[in-house]
Amino acid sequence: MIEKKILIPNAERSDLHGVFYFASEENPSHRSPILIMCHGFTGDKYEWGRFPETAKALNKEGYDVLIFDFSGSGENKREPINLSKQALDLENVYNWVKNQRYSKIAVLGLSFGGQTVLKAKLPGIISYVFWAPLTLLHTTGDQTDWFKDIDKGPVEIPTSGEGGPVIIDMSFVMDVAEFQVRPALKNLTPPTLIVQGTADEKVPLELTKKAFSMMPQNDNHKLVEVQDATHDFKDKHLQEFIKETVDWLKIYF
Repeated sequence: MIEKKILIPNAERSDLHGVFYFASEENPSHRSPILIMCHGFTGDKYEWGRFPETAKALNKEGYDVLIFDFSGSGENKREPINLSKQALDLENVYNWVKNQRYSKIAVLGLSFGGQTVLKAKLPGIISYVFWAPLTLLHTTGDQTDWFKDIDKGPVEIPTSGEGGPVIIDMSFVMDVAEFQVRPALKNLTPPTLIVQGTADEKVPLELTKKAFSMMPQNDNHKLVEVQDATHDFKDKHLQEFIKETVDWLKIYF
């Protein structure tokens, strides 16, 4: 595994910090399949080590991996974050990866990163993978506290990753509320895998099942339930998420 820190040009805002994990030495005449991984709300490109661990497993199968921080998160300059900005970030990253001569590209979204993936326009994508994706609206007690004063101005929320707090304003709430989730799910025609923990309280399994029922119902769409895994899955549960992802991508890569 070869690890390389990079800056990805971002036309709309500041360049995005990322890390490439190469399965082997770069060869200009050939590119391996690649997975782009999208972190969750208040997270960063490492996601408490879950993303690098996944990259390691995929590198062993000959696949490259790219992780990156969305605008306003991780190592990037702080600015209010919202769904539209993140979708544009992902579109820029996707196009940049294609310009590196990758032809087989899959994308993975964790939690709010999943909704970002759902909103982004990614023509020619090989496959989608969602980990505990936020699709249908659900508000926890913590989130209620975050949003109660948001009409008075930007709110800072502690990050679970690198850097200082992330910032949200009313655009975050409006963006999520206005996003047409059902048509996006209905039009999710490329092969799609969802991996979801049964003990997830932040993204309840019932909502994920409902979202899955709105997708095309065929053999190229699959929902896997990981028993007793919470939203902050780790250890053996993380290994199950990784195994399901690797097995899925081996079919379509």
